[in-house]
Amino acid sequence: MQILKHHSDRVWQVAWHPSGNILASCGSDKVICIWKNINGKFELSEILDETHEKTIRCLSFSPDGKYLAAGSFDATISIWLIDDKFKLVQQLEGHENEVKSVSWSYDSKYLASCSRDKTVWIWDHSDEIEFQCNCVLQVHQQDVKCVKWSRNKSYKLWSCGYDDVIHEYDLIGEEWENDEDKKITSHNSIVWCIDQYQDILISVSSDLTIQIHQFNGENYLLTQTLQGYHDQPIYSCSFNFDGTLFAVASGDNKISIFYKSDQLDESGFVKYQFLSSKEFDEDINCVQFKPDSNVLAICGDDYQVRVIDLQL
Repeated sequence: MQILKHHSDRVWQVAWHPSGNILASCGSDKVICIWKNINGKFELSEILDETHEKTIRCLSFSPDGKYLAAGSFDATISIWLIDDKFKLVQQLEGHENEVKSVSWSYDSKYLASCSRDKTVWIWDHSDEIEFQCNCVLQVHQQDVKCVKWSRNKSYKLWSCGYDDVIHEYDLIGEEWENDEDKKITSHNSIVWCIDQYQDILISVSSDLTIQIHQFNGENYLLTQTLQGYHDQPIYSCSFNFDGTLFAVASGDNKISIFYKSDQLDESGFVKYQFLSSKEFDEDINCVQFKPDSNVLAICGDDYQVRVIDLQL
C-alpha cells in the first residue's frame, strides 16, 4: 500500500485517468492533486488550486483522456485540458448550489453534473474548449448525490440522491427522456453512489445495504441485497475492470470487497459474495478501481490518499 500525502483537509474523491498512470484527488482544501506513476510509485506531479472558492467535491477524467472535470461547492465545474500540463479552459456555471458529482459519457461527448439544487445538467462541446448546457433534468425531489453514465457505449445515464431514488435517462432522438416506470425505489434511505458494468448496476445507501440490480431486457431488477457488512452509511462503490469484483467504502472507516460467484441464483442472475474488508482510522469517502487492474485508490477524512494492490 502506498500512502499519498499533500491535502490539508478531508479528501472527498479520487479519479483515475484512463491510462491508469495518473490519479487525481480533491477535497475540502480546495485543491486538486495530480499524482503520476513514476517507476511504479505515485508521486505528486501538479497542484491545481486558486480555481474554486469552496470545497472541490468531485472529479472525473474523460474516457478519451483529454479532460478532467471537477465540481465544487461553489456551484461551478472546472474543465481542464490535459497536455504536458493541466490547463484550465472553462468554468461552467449554472447550478444554483453545491455540485456533488460529475461523469463523462463513454465517448467523452457529454458531461453530466448534479447538485444540491435537485437538478442534473448535461453539457456538450463542439470543440476542445467550448462546453455548453445541452439539457437540465429536474426529476429528483431532493439533493442529487451521484450521476453515472453507462459504460455500454450508449447514452444512458443514472442519478441518485437524498430522495432514496435512482432515476434513468436515455437520449431519444434529440431529447433526453426520463421514464418514471424505470426508476429504482428499493432503497429506504439516501442513495449515495451507483456504478455499472455490462448488465449489472450496483447502488449503496444510508440504509446500510448494497443492492445488485440486473437488466432483464426491459428494466433493471433488484436481484440481490448485501447487508450486515457496514454499520454506517455506505458512500462509494466501484467495479473493477472486468466486473468480477467491486469495492464499497463507508463511514464506519472500512472498505469491503465482493467477488462474482461462479454460481447463478435460481433465476439465472449473477450473484456476488463477500471477499474481505479493511479498516482505517477515519471515514472513507471514495473508492475507485484502476481501469486496467485490481488496484484500488481510496481517500477519506484523514487527509490521505491510499493506493492498494489487492494482488488477487
